[in-house]
Amino acid sequence: MDKFGLITNNKAKISNYAIDGLIFGLASGIAMILSMAIITLLLGESPAALLERFSAGELTSPLQGLLSHLAVSAIYGMLFGALIWPVLRRFASSQFLIWLGGMGYGALLLFLAQVAILPGTTSTLAQLPFWEWALGHGIYGLVLGGLFTRKAI
Repeated sequence: MDKFGLITNNKAKISNYAIDGLIFGLASGIAMILSMAIITLLLGESPAALLERFSAGELTSPLQGLLSHLAVSAIYGMLFGALIWPVLRRFASSQFLIWLGGMGYGALLLFLAQVAILPGTTSTLAQLPFWEWALGHGIYGLVLGGLFTRKAI
């Protein structure tokens, strides 16, 4: 049925982009949490308390929060790689536009977190100042877009 390999080749590309997104999302999540931890330290708070906010459920721990954050970061990176990256790669005429696309994706994730995800939960992440939350998502998007841009070169 697929005489020319069009469908198979396209599936292989998308799955490779998704794997790249998984790895790049993990790296971007690390950059996000490190930047937020530095901000937390500068504000005189404990990075462990920040990580505990990322925990799900009643029993919280910094390790659980870190692992939860990294898991979500990897999944969002995989979605970026499978859905957004092929479009950016095709239509973006410069590396700057790809970086901007990554930042836009970070803004989209921030919007989803603020409007759809956090209001329906009892998560203590909602207590973070908006500017800190926005900066973290901006860094996530910039690093994600930058990693994909670097791979494309």
